[in-house]
Amino acid sequence: MAQYVLEFALFIVLLLAVTLFMPSLTNYLSLRRLPLNGAQHGSYPNRLMAFTSNAEQLYREGYAKFKHTVYRVTTVEGSRVVIPTKYLEELRHLPDSTINNIKSLFQIFEGKYTGLNENAPLINHVVRTDLTRALARLSPRLCEEVDRCIKAELPPCDDWTPVVISPIILRIVAILSGNLFLGPELCRSDEYLHMSINYTVDLFAAVAALKRYPKILRPLAQYFTPELSSIQDHKRRANAFLLPVIRRRRAMTREGMAMPDDMLQWMINKADSFNVKDDAELAYCQLSLSLAAIHTTSITATHIIYDLAAHPAILHDLRHEIHSVLQATNGAMSSQALFQMKLLDSVMRESQRLNPTNMARFTRYVAKPVTLQDGTGLPAGYFIESPHMAICRDPLIYPEPDTFNPHRFLHLRQLSHTHTTPPTAAAAAEHKHQFVSATPDNLSFGYGRHACPGRFFASHELKLILAHLILAYDIRLPADANGVRYRNVVRSAVVVPDVGKAVLLRRVVYE
Repeated sequence: MAQYVLEFALFIVLLLAVTLFMPSLTNYLSLRRLPLNGAQHGSYPNRLMAFTSNAEQLYREGYAKFKHTVYRVTTVEGSRVVIPTKYLEELRHLPDSTINNIKSLFQIFEGKYTGLNENAPLINHVVRTDLTRALARLSPRLCEEVDRCIKAELPPCDDWTPVVISPIILRIVAILSGNLFLGPELCRSDEYLHMSINYTVDLFAAVAALKRYPKILRPLAQYFTPELSSIQDHKRRANAFLLPVIRRRRAMTREGMAMPDDMLQWMINKADSFNVKDDAELAYCQLSLSLAAIHTTSITATHIIYDLAAHPAILHDLRHEIHSVLQATNGAMSSQALFQMKLLDSVMRESQRLNPTNMARFTRYVAKPVTLQDGTGLPAGYFIESPHMAICRDPLIYPEPDTFNPHRFLHLRQLSHTHTTPPTAAAAAEHKHQFVSATPDNLSFGYGRHACPGRFFASHELKLILAHLILAYDIRLPADANGVRYRNVVRSAVVVPDVGKAVLLRRVVYE
């Protein structure tokens, strides 16, 4: 009898093991059937080392060999499934229960240990609706803030002056973003600037520290990662700084006073609708906004300034365009005025094309196995991505792809308007080539319904800063750069500018 009980127990254990591990095994076998890019490097550790040391080469090789087919690559996040652009339209219509972008961000930023908010519907809603709609209304306020920042943060530069521009731009972006996030009274506060700038720096440091450990050891490694304590310190400081502000605003509402016009207030107004009951969560939303907005915008601005410094001849045309637009708007740098600065938009888009912040985009977690219309299978339990950087350097899409052409996207927009093109089609084609466009050929802001909702604010902010800077200063590289644009700093698949480099500025004198 005891033998039968033991055999039955072993059968149950075996059945449970098969039930639990068979899906994972099936998914793994499905993954293994996909061609492996980088197989020439041999073992998994060697492939990982190849990715870490030269991810750009791997993505370029993969794009050349598998441009129209799915393949896999070994990355610092494990095996990734790389998909060609032809599948993006089909994939973007799949529900979040099948492919999920939030889970991919949660893994990339080690959200389990860093405390990253995995579900932020309030932030997404307010950015997508209130923030975007407010840009036209609040543009004069933002324009005043940029003018104040340029004068306060940059040296006089009466003659050619070397300026390490990146940290200055970071501070200007933080102040300008804070004006819209918290209002003009708080955006220049030292406490706000400290937490909004340094939270992202410390979070990335914590993520990098955790990723030095194998995934299986990270639950233990978190207790030996001092960088994580800095994140908690930022949250405590955010509470200390913002909770009194939130309480004061709630009191103002009860007293029927006029309320501030900023994101914090819009979030307070809608918190109940999104079941946000804790004011500390509203405070944390401000840190999340700084993570999403401030550093990415300042990185993009720095890239653009480096490109302008390497191609100073374009400044004359840009300055002429800005003056012409402002003359037509009586000097008002409104949303409509910024939209009319199409050469500036083209310069921004071209710089973004050549300097993607990440070599792969449209990252999604595959929660359920996917069979695409042509029969291609995507295994569950893995992440998919599209080779953004390689697409941006495809000569069939962008002739002379390695050349900075400031007029590239302006010409493409102009070509959209021909005598034979219907007006609706022309407008759609012109929109495709704008800085804010999210298309299969431009994944800088993602694609589909999860494309970055803050891209319109980012564009508005960048144009305000760049237009003021271009009107005020000539820009060029120092002599020892020999006219060659500064090389980017590449960490695996992440691309950032060399933030320690100086450009030469000289104030423009108008007669």
